[in-house]
Amino acid sequence: MSTSATKACAVVITVNYKSARTTVEFLRSVQRTGSFPNLEVIDVDNSSGEEPTAMIQDSIAELSNAELLEPPINRGYFGAARFGFDRYLSRGNALPDWVIVCNHDILIEDGDFFSKLFREDPEAVGVIAPSIQTLPSLLEQNPFMRRRPSQLRWTNLRCISSNYGTAALWDWLWRRKQRLRSWLASRGNELGPRRNVRREPIYAPHGSFFIFSRKYFEAGGFLDDNLFLYGEEIAVAEICRSLGLPVIYEPSLRVFHNEHQSTGRVLNRFTYECQKNALYYVISRYLSRPTEVESSCQPDLSR
Repeated sequence: MSTSATKACAVVITVNYKSARTTVEFLRSVQRTGSFPNLEVIDVDNSSGEEPTAMIQDSIAELSNAELLEPPINRGYFGAARFGFDRYLSRGNALPDWVIVCNHDILIEDGDFFSKLFREDPEAVGVIAPSIQTLPSLLEQNPFMRRRPSQLRWTNLRCISSNYGTAALWDWLWRRKQRLRSWLASRGNELGPRRNVRREPIYAPHGSFFIFSRKYFEAGGFLDDNLFLYGEEIAVAEICRSLGLPVIYEPSLRVFHNEHQSTGRVLNRFTYECQKNALYYVISRYLSRPTEVESSCQPDLSR
């Protein structure tokens, strides 16, 4: 990656943890869009040296405007994304029109994805939520939340997360529900899920693929690296809400998601603790008092 001052139309930051194969697949899907001249791609590897990155390094070496960063510790999702974004800006690069933060288990198969994105006005929105379809069922994950959660809903979630047994049972039931939805979708049943086709303002975007506008950061938005895993959707939604910036679901922008490549398919103790900590953090930080955008959390944009 060039270290000279540049102005990319978009910076794509993907975060991976011991997932070289899916990371390489993601990089190749971005390459197939033909948009690399307008992009800077940063892969942040959270494996902390526990897994060889030779496969990713080989893939990165073949790509223009791409870089692999390997922080010495596992910084979590937004922590790693913040690390990559800060590193990009620290080199004197201008703030891009769009900053994409996404999982490594994403595929961008639409060759016009970035050309569609670049037709959007980065001054008119805070965050764009694309259509995110799971593989192989093609279930739609956006909008993550259309409306702001009620206090009753958060009380229920706190009760569910109060102990591991209750949370594990809830997670098991939720996964069975998702399997039923997938089966209905595969059968083409009229009761199965239908993909949303209408652009609309929403409360929260799904966390596997965020599209942040330049305006989001100029207005004081930030990547809250106090969250290790989970809770990013609420943090982003509440920051946009406090800044008066809309979150827009745009189904013409579509990506695919190979879900649970990093976190697994069962609720283990580690995942449970991450979810519980994130829940309590977003409730205390964002939902119990007015959101205040702390200047110390913002990237340095004075370039």
